[in-house]
Amino acid sequence: MELDISLPNKLFRGNNIDIGCHLDVDLTDCVIKAEIFDRFYSSLHLSSEIEGEIEIIDEEDGTFVIHVLKDTTNLFHLISYIEIDLIDGDGKEFTVYFAPIQFADNIYMRA
Repeated sequence: MELDISLPNKLFRGNNIDIGCHLDVDLTDCVIKAEIFDRFYSSLHLSSEIEGEIEIIDEEDGTFVIHVLKDTTNLFHLISYIEIDLIDGDGKEFTVYFAPIQFADNIYMRA
């Protein structure tokens, strides 16, 4: 399995973030889960089973978008990590992506 991921050039804490992904498999009957976490125990779990978290755009083509709400991005250290897992129709779970991500403070953020 190969995953193409489209991370924005800058991930600003305090902003909504949409992460476009394409996996070279049919996602029919699959569940996608993602976790964003840092070394200070901040963690955000997202799932395609929950509306508005991971949106499968095209099951057959393997296209999906991870939606991270702005209220949750303030929790993370500037250097954090993202892990994306796929659970197939048989219940087998595969890690399809793991990498560090770097946040930046949004200087225009208002309290």
